[in-house]
Amino acid sequence: MDFRLSVGSNLPREELGKLLYDMLCEVLFVELINYEAEVWDRTGTQYVSVGCTYFSMSSNLDYEDEYIERFREMNLEDHGVDTNVRISIQFIARTFDLGWLKLLEVIGKLLQLNDNDLVVEDDTSYPLIKRIKGRLQINNHSDEYQANYLTKENLALLNYPYEEDFFKDSGE
Repeated sequence: MDFRLSVGSNLPREELGKLLYDMLCEVLFVELINYEAEVWDRTGTQYVSVGCTYFSMSSNLDYEDEYIERFREMNLEDHGVDTNVRISIQFIARTFDLGWLKLLEVIGKLLQLNDNDLVVEDDTSYPLIKRIKGRLQINNHSDEYQANYLTKENLALLNYPYEEDFFKDSGE
């Protein structure tokens, strides 16, 4: 399963990769000391790639400024968010249920870090989660499958106040 996390960040992408690695270690602390999970950083000269037993996160370091600006404009137009970093997330299918919960914890840590915009998308054209100007919104226009992983119990892992909202596209 592929997801995309887009964030507004002033950090260089290499530093953001280190931050994501540290957040993964923090979220998976118990699993790591019990040897039930693994966290890795496979960052190279052209990309940031961090991951764990449940999913991996990567961002291309070679994006031209022009591409980043087009990406920012697209997200602003489509979802109303001002983001400049695109992070691809690939889940390991057999561990998706647990991996999704761990990703929510990582997203919660990102939300606590600053008030920058953020959007989480799956393979549909609708964002699942987005934060605009500090206001976190959860898309309540979701299909049955999405509703299974956007439950109130799961969203409590964000440790961040949110509103349920109906949005399809164009920043509704």
